[in-house]
Amino acid sequence: MAQQQTPSPISPDLLEILRDPQAIQEGARYGADPGRLELVRGCWLVSADTGYKYPIRDGIPVMLIEEGARWKDTPVNALPVPPPAAIEAPAPADKSAGEAVAAPAALDANVALLVAIGALVLALLILVGLSRRRAPSPEPLPEPLVP
Repeated sequence: MAQQQTPSPISPDLLEILRDPQAIQEGARYGADPGRLELVRGCWLVSADTGYKYPIRDGIPVMLIEEGARWKDTPVNALPVPPPAAIEAPAPADKSAGEAVAAPAALDANVALLVAIGALVLALLILVGLSRRRAPSPEPLPEPLVP
């Protein structure tokens, strides 16, 4: 009885053109065709050049350098199948969760303030220009009396 092969999560054509972004960044160090990838364990793309390992989640290769680096030191036979869900980046250690959420709102407030200031300056420039246009010409000064 023939063994049934599991279908590849990505097409062979896509595998042929995908490259390890870290190897591409480092360029000539890896030769003329850097970053070639090999499909391993049915759901991982491994770069022989850098050792980075990229998971395939829901049929989509996750080609982020940070993701490949995360798995670099994991031996191929220890890679989890299927790959775990993406882990969200933690909030910076020096900020609490409340401050991390408030930061975008503060940024929006600053942008709004800058736009309001810009609009006010523009309105003042227009008013000054209009007042100069409408102002009557000054009358000539009387000539001084010469004794």
